[in-house]
Amino acid sequence: SCRNPVELNRLEDAKGGMEDMLSPATETSYSALQLYFLRRLNRLLRLRSDQGGQLNDDGVRLIDRAIYSTYCDAVDLGVMDEAQSLLHRSASPPSGAAAKQ
Repeated sequence: SCRNPVELNRLEDAKGGMEDMLSPATETSYSALQLYFLRRLNRLLRLRSDQGGQLNDDGVRLIDRAIYSTYCDAVDLGVMDEAQSLLHRSASPPSGAAAKQ
């Protein structure tokens, strides 16, 4: 179960910054299981960002539930700060996006 739920209904599109989130130097301090869920969360967030505009409401809801479930797994494994960092980076608008709106 997830002790610290995070609002995941609508993540904003974000480009860049995710690929280098888990650097090789940082990865050595995590167990294989922790890395698995952090990488899965990272992948799902990128999928949501890249493909979210092409999905209907049910598809977006499905990805959001997968993100939330994976976040909860990461929290249970003791990597809540890292998982939250991934969520915050994906929810941040790309640099310069605010100026365009």
